[in-house]
Amino acid sequence: MQQLLQLVVNGVALGSVYALAAIGFVIVYSATGIVNFAAGQFVMLGTFFGVAAIVQAKLPIELGYFVAVGGMAVFGLLFFLGVHLPLRKRPVVSVIIGTVAVGIAMQNAALLIWGPWPARMPSPFGDHTLSLAGATISVHAIATIVITAVLIAGLYALLYRTGVGRSMRAIAQDTEAARLIGLPVTLTLMATWVLAAACSAFAGLLVGPMWFADVNMGDPVALKAFAATVIGGFGSVPGAILGGVFVGLVEILGASYLTSTYKDLLAFAVMIGFLLLRPQGIFGEKIGDRG
Repeated sequence: MQQLLQLVVNGVALGSVYALAAIGFVIVYSATGIVNFAAGQFVMLGTFFGVAAIVQAKLPIELGYFVAVGGMAVFGLLFFLGVHLPLRKRPVVSVIIGTVAVGIAMQNAALLIWGPWPARMPSPFGDHTLSLAGATISVHAIATIVITAVLIAGLYALLYRTGVGRSMRAIAQDTEAARLIGLPVTLTLMATWVLAAACSAFAGLLVGPMWFADVNMGDPVALKAFAATVIGGFGSVPGAILGGVFVGLVEILGASYLTSTYKDLLAFAVMIGFLLLRPQGIFGEKIGDRG
């Protein structure tokens, strides 16, 4: 029982990281109709911004987190100006190819700057553990769950309690109609990319102490986040959260009780099952219901 509790907490913590990365997917997709295939590299870059600020520049951890998130917000702005804005009137596939190309460029740039060797980013909570019902739980894992919950609550307040959030949702429904009624479409889309980059930064900073920071770490995170969005439903923030937690639990529990060799296969098998039986996901809407 103690082992199960420990595994569940670790699975939810890892799933929280996937959920944040999936929310970045969902925010961009909902506002633009584009799947950002560089989302995994966004998470990777957020981790290395943390490594640069905390490990290399030796800033205090709290300040290092602030610098990393701020740096990723600026990067999201540059990504919007350099990739999305010039291509937004082109076919959607052109923008998707652009995100793929920039993702490859980001990975190679990180390789040149930080090198091929993995780095370890310290946790603000150190290696401290708690004893809960006889199980030894990492403080960082618990903090990851709590921080993710706070971020999700803040995101909900932004989307549903502010003018910026209402503009985002209006543009996601109908861009041309939003432009006709005077909404700042370009500024709102820019804010969308900045927000998605910030979510990726938090995902990278939280997963950094769990894994070693590596230039290739973005690919598995992106695949798990994509699986989470499919399971939860594209365009659904609650679906991204539930899907991320589900994928994290399947990965941790599957590796412990079945086999670590095929732990990734389990999550993707479930994803394929959803694609066959319920392609809109848990919270997604049927295509015929849109509009």
